[in-house]
Amino acid sequence: MNKPIGFYTSAMPGDGSYLDELQQRYGSTFEQLSKIEKLLLLHGIVQNLLNAEINIQGSSVAAAAVSTVSLIAQSINKRVTLGEHLGLASALINQLKYQR
Repeated sequence: MNKPIGFYTSAMPGDGSYLDELQQRYGSTFEQLSKIEKLLLLHGIVQNLLNAEINIQGSSVAAAAVSTVSLIAQSINKRVTLGEHLGLASALINQLKYQR
């Protein structure tokens, strides 16, 4: 069962925020977006978060992280079934929410 966007964010129905506008247009669980649209939206959000973190930590830290993660990402692509990718993404998102 999907929960509304407001469960995960500060958006409240009728609060006039952009997230409220999105809920009104695409449904409170984004049910009117296709799977591809949701994946593209997630990609954009992750890119925004990554850019913000690179601005905070610096490009040298990011370069070192790329060298570490590139091999992991290649191995995941080869050795982890596609059915496990969303679960892995969910695990990473939950870890990032509470990481300081």
